[in-house]
Amino acid sequence: MRRFIPAVLAVAVAASIAVTFDARPNRYGHSDREERHLLPTVSSGPQSPAWSPDGKWLAFTMRGDIWKMPADGGEAVAITSGPAYYFEPAWSPDGSRIAFAYVTAGNLEIGITGAGGGPVETVSSNLRVDVQPAWSRDGKSLFFVSARSGGFRIFRHDLATKVDTAVTNGIQPAVSPDGKLLAYEQGGLRVLDLATGESRLVRDEETEYRMEPSWTPDGTNLLYVTEDEGSNDIRVIAAAGGEPIELTLDTSRHEMSPAVSPDGTRFAFVQYDAGVPALYMAPITGGRASAWRKLSVTKRRSLTPTGRLRLRVVGPDGASVGARIYVDAVDGRHYTPDDLFHRSMMVFDRHYFHMTADAEVEVPAGRTTVEAVRGWQFVPKAITIDVPAGGVQAATIRLERLIDLPARGWYSGDSHVHDLHQGVGLTHDAFFRQLVAEDLNVTHALIHMDGTRLMGRWSDLNGKPHPLSTPRHILQYAQEYRGSLGHIGMIGLREFILPFVGGAGGTAYGQPSLENIYIEGARAQGGLAGFMHPYQAAPRTPQQAASTLIAVDLALGLGDYYDIGALWSDELASADFYYRLLNAGFRVPATGGTDNFSDVFLDPPPGSDRTFAHVTGPLTHTSWLDAVKRGRTFFSTGPLLFLTVEGREPGDEIAVAATAPTQMRVKADVASIAPVETLEILVNGDVVQTVRATDPLKVVFDGQIDVPLGGWVAARTTGPKSTYLGDDYAFAQTSPVYVVRGGRRFVKASDVQFLLDTCDAIWARVEKARWRSDAERMAFKAAIDKAKVHYQQLLGR
Repeated sequence: MRRFIPAVLAVAVAASIAVTFDARPNRYGHSDREERHLLPTVSSGPQSPAWSPDGKWLAFTMRGDIWKMPADGGEAVAITSGPAYYFEPAWSPDGSRIAFAYVTAGNLEIGITGAGGGPVETVSSNLRVDVQPAWSRDGKSLFFVSARSGGFRIFRHDLATKVDTAVTNGIQPAVSPDGKLLAYEQGGLRVLDLATGESRLVRDEETEYRMEPSWTPDGTNLLYVTEDEGSNDIRVIAAAGGEPIELTLDTSRHEMSPAVSPDGTRFAFVQYDAGVPALYMAPITGGRASAWRKLSVTKRRSLTPTGRLRLRVVGPDGASVGARIYVDAVDGRHYTPDDLFHRSMMVFDRHYFHMTADAEVEVPAGRTTVEAVRGWQFVPKAITIDVPAGGVQAATIRLERLIDLPARGWYSGDSHVHDLHQGVGLTHDAFFRQLVAEDLNVTHALIHMDGTRLMGRWSDLNGKPHPLSTPRHILQYAQEYRGSLGHIGMIGLREFILPFVGGAGGTAYGQPSLENIYIEGARAQGGLAGFMHPYQAAPRTPQQAASTLIAVDLALGLGDYYDIGALWSDELASADFYYRLLNAGFRVPATGGTDNFSDVFLDPPPGSDRTFAHVTGPLTHTSWLDAVKRGRTFFSTGPLLFLTVEGREPGDEIAVAATAPTQMRVKADVASIAPVETLEILVNGDVVQTVRATDPLKVVFDGQIDVPLGGWVAARTTGPKSTYLGDDYAFAQTSPVYVVRGGRRFVKASDVQFLLDTCDAIWARVEKARWRSDAERMAFKAAIDKAKVHYQQLLGR
């Protein structure tokens, strides 16, 4: 998917975060990690509570607006309306105004409106986004966070002079009750003396832009969000430093955004359940959930009239089916039912939710467009209806099949999905509903480690399909190894293979690591291990290819599949290297895995990058893995692509005599819910036939192709970006059909030499690393030397 140059995440506030991937441009021009975890999100429920100075009201963001509600719950009154989205309210000290971040002209800025609503005044503007406003205690200025100077920094905006002044590197400013100190997050929890500019560390913790400090009224303590226990929880710590005390601890859910009441007796916060936030109140002493009280929104009063849309999605037989839903309202915004997870695509600004049963959503009255997408073998369908003010409009969307893949033995799978990754948390049931709505037949949810934190549940990996699985939708947990020279997916495991990381600076596993124990260990358990998101740009030199150990692993007989597609690699770039591997005689299946985070707002759904496997007999987890192992696959970001060579399918070998005719009949066809532009036939990495699409949703080739030297034949198709797809562009690639002429396997000397040189480049990359022992260093060198022998033998040396 992503075409960008690998780099270290260069953000001042992220100094304590171990980052494997880069900072790449995204919706607002920031790294993915920042946009997923730092920037504000649209939600179906309330977020970011803020107290009025008199303690009578709570302001919060919900459904894209700023609302206020009595502090003990009740009717929520909107003070903003579309088409902008509004976030992060902050009440002025005199209670007359509310500041917030909002989207205007496609960018995040700071605005102010009256506490009862009214015109919005923009008080800051910069293309690098401005967020997280906090009032000074005299009400004469606003602190806010901006990346206008590079990494995110805290600025002060003088409301009289309209001058912005840089204060310090960091995020999430919170002004002390006396106005003299500023608490904020920057490599932990810090406090800044605004008079002297002196900053001190209060608490050193590994964080993900979530600390959100809130002062107690006496200025002695700070509430903040921690991730130390595996979920987001709220702690209190003395502003002078020391050991924190837990105020909430519910490892099955996430508590965030603490806001201490003006009298200091209690605090409001948000808890997320299956991606849906709800407001709670707890005594300042905290406690278990039994001590909390949910603040119910009993009624909503919007600035514009609203109605309700009651929605059902059915399949060709009229039975209800799950689907991904886009609801585009008359005000230009997107809406989600109150009890479902509001999400947004990464590659385009369109919001969505998943439903597996009838749903009801409140929208502004007027013309509303609803579109349903269910995987790639159903034709997406949109309807436009008028929703009456104060009324309910029912609508049914009927989906028709584009193609019946199971009837042909083809089943979709995603070998690289994450259900938990520092987001708002998902239950198994909520996660599984996403998979059903996307019509994913086999899903591998990979448990991994990010920095020093486990992303997942230890108990989920047991070698069995999850109990929620059905005959058509199988969920099984697996593992991801994250090394400094590539990541390995291990599917079909019964138990973890440790450690989770290698080459991770600041840990006991800082030295480079071979991948043998992971690949061999997966096979020993009856599973498969493969290469995930290999390259973000085509490796044109051995030095560029040396960013992974793939050239070494395959030469050692290791590696069961190769993900051409993922959100974190570019399909054409990864395919370029894949063709070199095939030309060196490696028979590795073409696969794909999304690598999405299913519990964060800004991410595409599971199954955005899929492996389709041709299964013999009934679908089971074992039969699907077996089909992948045999190479009976194609990878796709959307198009459905089928290939035969002389009637044989991908993964098969065709043996012909040296004197046999060189022409072979090749049939390939594409059916797609998203437009495609070309269908290409490849022989040994070269495009030998191109068919330009006249019908963008269906392309066919049936003809003779010359294969004079033997080798391999495959097909691929490409197309532009589409709102139906979660990846950057339409792409599909089949595994090869192999042709052996005269009993000799085809190899291309120049590609073999490239891989041989890549082995040397890998050693040059790691030779001077900090090794724990000379023995481990030499073991790594021995593996490289053994791989080189393989390539030298292919070259006849």
